[in-house]
Amino acid sequence: MKIELIDRQTVKILLSVHDMQDLAITYDQMDYKDPGTKRAIVALLHKVRQETQVDLSGGKLFIEAFPHCEGGCILYISVLESQVKAPAQKPKRYRGSFNTPLIFRFQDVEELITVCDKLFRQYSHLVLKSSIYLLDQAYILMIYSYFKLDGKIAALVGEYGEVLGKGTVKCSFIKEHAKPLIENTAIETMVEHLCR
Repeated sequence: MKIELIDRQTVKILLSVHDMQDLAITYDQMDYKDPGTKRAIVALLHKVRQETQVDLSGGKLFIEAFPHCEGGCILYISVLESQVKAPAQKPKRYRGSFNTPLIFRFQDVEELITVCDKLFRQYSHLVLKSSIYLLDQAYILMIYSYFKLDGKIAALVGEYGEVLGKGTVKCSFIKEHAKPLIENTAIETMVEHLCR
């Protein structure tokens, strides 16, 4: 078992086949409604607290599981911030941060080039940095922007590629499993070398 702290609210856990046998769970049967899976998650949260001194049991959990090539699985566990609801208040929107990118997938490099050109021409002032990765024969574009203006960027890019969303878990998974092609200045580099 390998535990890695992604941030104060997210942890990555790599479970080997042996670890999963010890926890009496399998990847295919994992379901949070299942009592066995719940017991395993509680045991993992206890182990995380022992090793990292970070307590993720203080709120609702968001859990993503991915199969691992050696037969185990990779878990990302995040605690969601609790929201206090008051009758007179509007529900809180996700605020994000400059360190959490919008993530898009493109099957075709031509569409990726077109999007980079349009983003550079229309919204270069909104993009803090951008990166391109290759994952399973698809191109992943990660755009870091001012969170209040994410909607404009997502609307434009969504016309050409698939919107995968935003979040530290997705970002960490891509950075670990995808091949980096251009980091930090992807849009500018694509425009400079392929669009002019």
